[in-house]
Amino acid sequence: MQLSRCKNRAYMLKLTAFCLMVCLCTASAGCTDNNSTSQKNTSYGDAVISYLGPEGTYTQEACEKFFGQQGDLIPYGTVADAVAALTDGKSDYAVIPQENTIGGAVVDYIDTLIAADGISVTGEVELPINQNILVLKGTELSDIKTVYSHKQGITQSRSWLEDNLPDAEVIEVSSTAEGARMVAEAGDRSCAAIASAGCADVYNLEILASAIQNNDKNVTRFYVLTKDAPDTEARDRCAFIVSGRASELTKLLGMLGKNGIELVTIHDRPLKTELGEYCYIIECSGTDLKTLQTIVDGTSFEFRFLGNFDM
Repeated sequence: MQLSRCKNRAYMLKLTAFCLMVCLCTASAGCTDNNSTSQKNTSYGDAVISYLGPEGTYTQEACEKFFGQQGDLIPYGTVADAVAALTDGKSDYAVIPQENTIGGAVVDYIDTLIAADGISVTGEVELPINQNILVLKGTELSDIKTVYSHKQGITQSRSWLEDNLPDAEVIEVSSTAEGARMVAEAGDRSCAAIASAGCADVYNLEILASAIQNNDKNVTRFYVLTKDAPDTEARDRCAFIVSGRASELTKLLGMLGKNGIELVTIHDRPLKTELGEYCYIIECSGTDLKTLQTIVDGTSFEFRFLGNFDM
């Protein structure tokens, strides 16, 4: 009788140990799978990212906000060159400005997106913009005769310039950071740049005036582009291009609204064919490609899908 109890106790101990081992293995496998999925979804470690340089641009800040410390950031002299690097296979992603709350659509860059075939939008970055007057150390406001910046930087700071430097010559350059680089290279106290605070560190300049933008709600939206096939499943946002007669736009927007699809942004560019014909870049709340295709098919627009993406 006692021997039988011992055998039963030994059997129960072995069974318990076996069950514990199975549970531990299952939990371990589950953890491994979860980590693998997370890394797959967020890892850009080997990615090459092209962007508008030189070092210190707001586009670089947008890259860092989206990709973190991952990937290899490669600056290019123009947005067109950065996008060409993507289409030519020299980079895996390109980041471009799309619109600003003060300056509106960044039309040159939108034209680049329209002209580039075989790319899609995989993400979006909204970046608060604070413009600053950068100068050589020791420069006084009265010394400044020339101000360099990107068109958007100039537009965003127009009121401050008119109030504080009404007689200064304002020269448009390819980027805010390029303006800062030019001031540092010139070594001339009569020169200043409108650029980010980060550029002061990069180019060893001094911030003479900060937050000079026309209002505090100065935000730029950037697109993250890829050559991967666009995501066709509904996500937070959806981007697409349609082109044709302007008269078709009312019909399209009405059909989007009837399907519960909310318009986020819309920018128009002339097709350069006939008066009244435009190309529209539209961003709306996320919807699957099949639904969107059906809606656009109800118009005479030509259609190009850019992709769904999460915010």
